Amino acid sequence: MAFPFISEANFEDGTKQHFDTETDTESRLDFVHYTTLASNSRVKTIPFRGAYCMRVALENDGTPADAYLQETGDWDLAADGTIWFRFCFFLSADTVMANADEFAIFQLWSGASTVEGGAYINFTTANGFRIGIGEATATSFKPLTLGVWHQLELSFNIDAGGGNDGTIDAFLDNSAFTQVTALDQGAVTSGVIGVLSQDAGTTAGTLLIDQVVADDARIFPITNRFTQEILLTKSSHIFVGPGEIESVELYSGASTDNVVSLWDTDQAYTSDASMVKAEIKNTVASQRVPHDWPDLRFYRGCYVVLSGTNPRALLRIRWAECYSPGAARSYARSRTMHPFGA
Repeated sequence: MAFPFISEANFEDGTKQHFDTETDTESRLDFVHYTTLASNSRVKTIPFRGAYCMRVALENDGTPADAYLQETGDWDLAADGTIWFRFCFFLSADTVMANADEFAIFQLWSGASTVEGGAYINFTTANGFRIGIGEATATSFKPLTLGVWHQLELSFNIDAGGGNDGTIDAFLDNSAFTQVTALDQGAVTSGVIGVLSQDAGTTAGTLLIDQVVADDARIFPITNRFTQEILLTKSSHIFVGPGEIESVELYSGASTDNVVSLWDTDQAYTSDASMVKAEIKNTVASQRVPHDWPDLRFYRGCYVVLSGTNPRALLRIRWAECYSPGAARSYARSRTMHPFGA
């Protein structure tokens, strides 16, 4: 795994981030705040990390239209090219599908929309819910538990041209799929994530997606969802609700133009400069706020903003009131939204 990643999206500012376009004619896709999820009796969860994640409602008007984000450029692959992805996804416990139904949650395309590989949610009465990988449809499967967060890793090695030797590898929560082989593929020109090719009216439920990373080598799963020491490579809420930061360390690699700033907000609100609790700028290769620095107290949450050239920041959390799914949901249900977004 190399850094910087090819791309990274955590939706922590409530937007599509690096994705180029959003297709959503039925308005089923949004970037939802944890307080909205916590109050939804059907979903009963919070984002995998932070304050926001992507959401797609599976219900449709009987003539389903796709709801997805598209990346054109960063995910392109020539013949014999390889790319890895890792993302977190959650399929609500109340999800229903008809026998033999299947829809895509991730695909790589050549040309305008020719599918060269993807990941699919599949249901049969004999096998129940499964996550599958394959070219235009799933051919290798893993059982899928509903109502919990999963981490899916995907590797695509595109057909070298003429030999039908393209392959797809995948891991669900670090458990390997059977490899899909002998694929006849074209060069990849874009990728999509969301809901595609859904049935006409029988599927219902909610899909959540978070922490989408692409790289040129295996990325591996996040081992600790809630950890008191976290290395950030993109701006993010590291906790919501009250808490304290013990120390901050900013890494810059070969550059010294990087900045890390810590804001007291759980809505990525950075318009009010009085909400900045700390800021570090690189003057050397690595700059550190030491352990004996006075603790930084946050009330809404801690939003860490990174800027510069491939910045990374290591933060140590002394304590956080909402540092578990149950605590965050309980806090969210009683939290009052600030009218200005803080």
